[in-house]
Amino acid sequence: MTASPIQAVFFDIGNVLLRFNPREVLAKIADAVGRHPLKVADYLWTSHKIEALERGEFGTDELFRIFREELGYAGAFARFRKLWCDHFTLERRTAAILKRVARHVPTYLFSNTHALHYDFIRKNYAFPGHVRGAVLSHEVGMRKPEARIYRAALKIAGVRPARALLIDDLKPNVAAARKAGLRAILYRGPSDLSRRLKSLGLPA
Repeated sequence: MTASPIQAVFFDIGNVLLRFNPREVLAKIADAVGRHPLKVADYLWTSHKIEALERGEFGTDELFRIFREELGYAGAFARFRKLWCDHFTLERRTAAILKRVARHVPTYLFSNTHALHYDFIRKNYAFPGHVRGAVLSHEVGMRKPEARIYRAALKIAGVRPARALLIDDLKPNVAAARKAGLRAILYRGPSDLSRRLKSLGLPA
């Protein structure tokens, strides 16, 4: 393996390491609260509540209160937690790539997420145990593709932009990373990722 210019690798989580279908998730939530999926989507996303949740502006207790008092959810918290969190499918080949990369290069998770999701992920999947750290939107108070979150990620990793690599499935996040000076790979599946990491001298 040739020497790589990369000194830190950042992996997104959603639809990179863990697959999920937002429409299916929304349909299940809408069914649980007895509302049309579009009305639930409008309430959670158009009102920017999800963005606020992912910035850490409110936490799990407030999220549960919103579902009970504003959306009419009548179930217990344990059922709500399963409804809200248990919809991921591990992308095993990508998780294996992360594990190999992490043996050679400091590797981090870099995700727009919130405490309830990340707590579930840590308890149910092995890959968080293979990384050196995590840049999580709810902990740093900012989200991709905001420019400042990339600066925060570089500071956490202690590397210059040109020595950092982001792997993400969303074009705006990749574009923002490149604008900030990082290298970035738009995730298109494990085979393409493996090929592109090898071209950078990284194990894949």
